Amino acid sequence: MHSQPAVAVFARAVTPGKTKTRLIPALGAEGAARFHQALVSDTLDKVAGLKGKAARYLFTSGGRLPKQMVPPAFECRLQQGRDLAERLQRAFTQLLRRHSRAVIIGTDSPALASSMLRLALEELRSVDAVLGPCPDGGYYLIGLRKTCRGLFNGLRLGTELAFRDTLANLLDHGFSCSVLEPCADVDRPEDLAVLKNFLAKNPAARRLAPRTWRFLSKMS
Repeated sequence: MHSQPAVAVFARAVTPGKTKTRLIPALGAEGAARFHQALVSDTLDKVAGLKGKAARYLFTSGGRLPKQMVPPAFECRLQQGRDLAERLQRAFTQLLRRHSRAVIIGTDSPALASSMLRLALEELRSVDAVLGPCPDGGYYLIGLRKTCRGLFNGLRLGTELAFRDTLANLLDHGFSCSVLEPCADVDRPEDLAVLKNFLAKNPAARRLAPRTWRFLSKMS
């Protein structure tokens, strides 16, 4: 096992009509796919910047990302499992065989700062798990330094109960858990205007998500 921790990104392939489907009414299938591509690219660049701090992985579903989208720092794998809970369980099992602690993030929280990733890794030195909640009841980050069978069973992922269910499961399995500051994600059409307004007023946030900002700034 490597003493170096791992940070993994969970991302869907960029496929119009199958990517960010809840945003299709606002952006169209092609627009939703381009927006997703911007989110993924910004997230990968952010994690690539953890050079020397963590091993970096990319787990994709729905196919692979184009090679030109993926920085060379990443080890690429396909997600395995029937649903997100099973895919998380299998990914953590793989990661924790090789690393002392591991963090998995999605790509829907462009305002997530690299400092929060470093904080999550640091927290895992003293607790078994770490969660980063979203205001809508989901979460943008989960980290573990151990796992066990059934840890992800019964979770209502993709709903406003995801964070609550996951925290309850962790505690029920005897895991100590640290909770990070909330960070918004973008899932629904109404989230687009909120994100655009936030980025417009925050230069530091725009630097975290330059491609996402470029996409949103062209929206009427």
